Amino acid sequence: MSIDLGIIQVTSNLKETHPRCILMKEKVIPSCISASNKNYVLVSPLKPAMQSFVEESGGVFSVYEGWDVDKMRKFRQGLEYMKAEWVGIFDDDIVLDVNWKTEMEEFLKDKPPGQYGFRLTNEDNQRHQFGEDWMQFANQKRRLVHRPLNYDIQTGYVEDSPTAYVANSIVHKNVLAKIEPFGLFGKAPDVMWSFAIRQCGFPIGFNPKARAYHVGNRKDHR
Repeated sequence: MSIDLGIIQVTSNLKETHPRCILMKEKVIPSCISASNKNYVLVSPLKPAMQSFVEESGGVFSVYEGWDVDKMRKFRQGLEYMKAEWVGIFDDDIVLDVNWKTEMEEFLKDKPPGQYGFRLTNEDNQRHQFGEDWMQFANQKRRLVHRPLNYDIQTGYVEDSPTAYVANSIVHKNVLAKIEPFGLFGKAPDVMWSFAIRQCGFPIGFNPKARAYHVGNRKDHR
């Protein structure tokens, strides 16, 4: 079963010689173009550094003219070009494993509309030191601390939490129609977005079998 998948990526205003620009051309964009069957949008201030490359690869380039730090506005701009049933919301340092799409298709085939994350490792197959693929946010009232949530690749076991959240994720069009990515002005907008999705009655889930490589600097604002 093939899912109707599109991917939106965003990046910040970098020099064309920046290592991440080189990485995007060599690995990031080709992997996402392939996984989405060219249903791909890059929202970026990098014109013409990236525009010709993306368009020649079969994707859509959307020039970003807003404040560069407002990452969530970039995603909202990308949604203007996206009509797929499932939409990937990715940073510009996410390289999809060759089996990522197959594993996500198998996972999503019986899932209701929601937001679903996937495993992120470095190129040595080690999970990010902060566990940012599947996390629990701190909540004093519930006595919950901010920590990685556990999962098992072989069995598919996933530890859940009432404050679980994902960053890079696949989101259903019904969710996006109701709760667009949040803006800048709030604490941890990506986390608050996951909370809002759950509050609106949609599930937040995680697929430990699908892997992508998180190869960038977590402090970059994209």
